[in-house]
Formats: sequence, C-alpha cells, structure tokens
Amino acid sequence: MEATYIQTEDGRTKIEWWPKEKFASRVTEVISSAHYDRIPIPDDVILCDFCNERIEEFPVPVMGTYALCKKCLKGIEKVGEPSDS
Repeated sequence: MEATYIQTEDGRTKIEWWPKEKFASRVTEVISSAHYDRIPIPDDVILCDFCNERIEEFPVPVMGTYALCKKCLKGIEKVGEPSDS
C-alpha cells in the first residue's frame, strides 16, 4: 500500500492509497441502550467520510481511517506546499 505525505493546517499528514479490495467486508456498528447491531456495508459502496460523495476511482486516498474524495483531499491540502516521502 503506497503512502504519501501532504501539508495540512496540522502539519505533515500521511495519506495512504487503498485499492478497492481494502474496502471489502466492512461493517458499521449501531449501539443504543437497548441494542447493538452490526450492519454490513456493500463492498462496492465507498463514500467520502467528509462529504459523502461516492468514490469510484482507485486507489482511494485515506487519511487515518477516513476515505477522501479528490475534492476533499484538495480541500485539506495547503495549496502550493506538497511534501513527499
């Protein structure tokens, strides 16, 4: 899995580039006082964790555990200050 770094307001931030296969077999957990449910997420549904835009191009940039669309990735990157390594 490839990783790059970008400059953000918080400094140098690691971005991993995940292939489609990395998103397989995901679940979301819903917890309330009376119930605990695990709901499967279809493998072909990948949404930006910031704006909920559907992501269909791979590899997907991931910051921490957050999948990002190209628009949101550009939005968090300081323009003119990319950093490699």
